[in-house]
Amino acid sequence: MISMSPRNAGSNDARIIVEEQFRPVLPVMKWSDETDVINRANGTEFGLGASVWSKDMAQAERITKQLQAGNVWINSHAKIQTSTPFAGHKQSGLGVDMDIEGLKAYCNIQSVYTRLAGGAAQY
Repeated sequence: MISMSPRNAGSNDARIIVEEQFRPVLPVMKWSDETDVINRANGTEFGLGASVWSKDMAQAERITKQLQAGNVWINSHAKIQTSTPFAGHKQSGLGVDMDIEGLKAYCNIQSVYTRLAGGAAQY
């Protein structure tokens, strides 16, 4: 188990806020209302993942629908399943991984039409 290290982010342009974090660090920021939270979360060029923490599930789901992130967790973070697609939005990620959608990225479709000698075309 890896534990998170909460950090006071300081300002909206702090590196911990504007860069993708590939380490167990949790920036803590003050916010004024739901719109402010959504604008801050979406105000970055990245969109790999986001988490929403709330006791109010209706609020969490409402916020989740507005986030520009390929993966959003409610009351958890970074838990993934191989049965669901994993993708980033904006400048995050290189396509879709996992699930059938991820496999499609490695496939090329080919249709073959054959006309048998002396017979009708088989389609």
